[in-house]
Amino acid sequence: MPYSQDLQHPADRRRLAAWAKGKKTVLNLVDPTKSDILVLSNAANFGHWLKLAKQPVILDLVDGYLGQNPSFLEDFARNVVRSIKGTSNFKWITYTRHLAYACKKSDAIVVASQEQKDLLQVYNKNIYVVLDDHTEVAEAVARYSTSNASPKRDAIFWEGFGYTLKHFKFISKELDGFLDETGWEMNLVTVKEFARWGGYIGKIKTEKLVKKLFPLSWTSIRIVPWSLQNLATCAHISRFGIIPIDPSDKFAMMKSENKLMSMWSLGLPVLFSNIPSYAKLASRTSSESICIKPSEWRTKLDFFSSNPNMLEDIQAAGQSYVKSTHTNQMLIDCWNSLLLDTRAKGSKR
Repeated sequence: MPYSQDLQHPADRRRLAAWAKGKKTVLNLVDPTKSDILVLSNAANFGHWLKLAKQPVILDLVDGYLGQNPSFLEDFARNVVRSIKGTSNFKWITYTRHLAYACKKSDAIVVASQEQKDLLQVYNKNIYVVLDDHTEVAEAVARYSTSNASPKRDAIFWEGFGYTLKHFKFISKELDGFLDETGWEMNLVTVKEFARWGGYIGKIKTEKLVKKLFPLSWTSIRIVPWSLQNLATCAHISRFGIIPIDPSDKFAMMKSENKLMSMWSLGLPVLFSNIPSYAKLASRTSSESICIKPSEWRTKLDFFSSNPNMLEDIQAAGQSYVKSTHTNQMLIDCWNSLLLDTRAKGSKR
């Protein structure tokens, strides 16, 4: 069960749908219970499908919900919101209980980082790590950037879902001051508005949030609608990208390296927060200097904005890592392996 029936949600395009496209295989979205293997995304009602399934079931979990340790009220509210939406059931009381049940009853789990794998092994021993496929990003760069004659500007790049803009809050004062004092710009490739709760309740206008976060520099910040073309074009004219992650957010601290790999695929040098998955990549690419602790953001922004040669070295290291470890074929092979293993072991229900 995917995030979207047309498979256009990023979590569909870059994961199982990317494997299907590479294998020239059609996914059964009409009657999933007739598939050889049932793969459930985090948008599925796990309990419902596990009860119906006779074949092996794989959970594709790219977020670290079970590492968050939310309060009872937050966990209860999350389950209520998901139950109303149809992706959970009131009987679970909390969403954590539903997710833990699904992890135990599934035949395998695929996650996006070693940190998530370590977290879930108490529930299930058949866990595989598969990152997102960023082929579409590299293809967009080849398609749009080469025809873009616009020169680089003193601009910072960020892209993502609207609800992740909250991670700018803990560095907003430092970043606001940097943009205001230096005259640099920032390109935010995202949505114009997004849901306040649960992915579909309430609305937050991105422009209003940006004005609140950056009262001194908001006029220097462009909100660009998300598309592959805009992604490639904005990356092309920006000096470097940033990925701030609020260290107090336990859920976000479990994030995989997917966003970092995506920005490297765009050809950008990137400054990023010191979370476990990013720190691991920093050590592999000798890029510890750009894995930033919360107190270092302003210092690092000043330093790297005035040292373009270092940015070129960072860019080269990131792109080299992606090309050597993150090809489309490698990811197809990972999916092949976990699907074959799961089929061979059969269903445990």
